[in-house]
Amino acid sequence: MCDLNDLEIEVLKYHKQKGCDYSKSLAKALNIKLCEAFKVHKKLLELGYLEKVNSRFTKYKIDNKTKLIKHRNHTYYQLSHKGKQFLKELIS
Repeated sequence: MCDLNDLEIEVLKYHKQKGCDYSKSLAKALNIKLCEAFKVHKKLLELGYLEKVNSRFTKYKIDNKTKLIKHRNHTYYQLSHKGKQFLKELIS
């Protein structure tokens, strides 16, 4: 069906729920090594499932309702259109 492993799919689901985030936060949330988080983000970016966030400020989701804006000090990633479509088809 797809060329992604379970961890990569879990990362896409994480970004769907959390929105944009960076590798260190992802590693902590999924309890994986930081180098694994970097590798997964890089692979998903190259495959087009993720994209880098270009703005200087980032919106964080808190509870699903409240959003807090913080200055970016890391490279943030979010789902691309291809990533959103992939998850939509995976759920269907």
